[in-house]
Amino acid sequence: MQVRRATSDDRPAVCVTAMRAFSDDPVMRWLYPEDEVFFAPGGEVLRPAMTGWISLGEVWCTDDGAGVAVWIPPDRPEIDFTVDPAAAEPPPDRLERFAIIGPLMEEHTPPEPHWYLQLLGTHPDWQRRGIGTTLMNVMFERADADGLACYLETETIENVGYYRRHGFDVRSEWDVPTGPHMWGMLRSAR
Repeated sequence: MQVRRATSDDRPAVCVTAMRAFSDDPVMRWLYPEDEVFFAPGGEVLRPAMTGWISLGEVWCTDDGAGVAVWIPPDRPEIDFTVDPAAAEPPPDRLERFAIIGPLMEEHTPPEPHWYLQLLGTHPDWQRRGIGTTLMNVMFERADADGLACYLETETIENVGYYRRHGFDVRSEWDVPTGPHMWGMLRSAR
């Protein structure tokens, strides 16, 4: 399996992969509860974010797009999530949910420099084959060489176990008002 930096040409495939991988994710479905929005063709729900993430140069994918990892650099640069001006304005309840979750995630973000694993997803048809591990290892080697930690948030106890097996420890837990329970997990440099 080949892992490489994603380009804008990979965006359609990795958007579909991420949408399918997160189809039952508590935060994603809290933010986008409407099936017709979340499951819009081509992974459209993730297109604006994926476009911004790819522009940072730290989205990694498999050659076939079956797996994707979005890493945000330690300085947490601003990301342009420009939405098509012709697109409909998000409903007020969605904007409210984003306004709730953003500050909570920021409050639990570790102060020390770290690589942030924004998203790790494997298309359901390809899960449990080591793709996620391979995608994380690319950054683990780099972070370890630079003496930097890696951080992520997750919303299921199953994922807590998965990430523990990869060296992450729970750093904090919190409940999102009207939303899911979340865990912040940190992997110290090796």
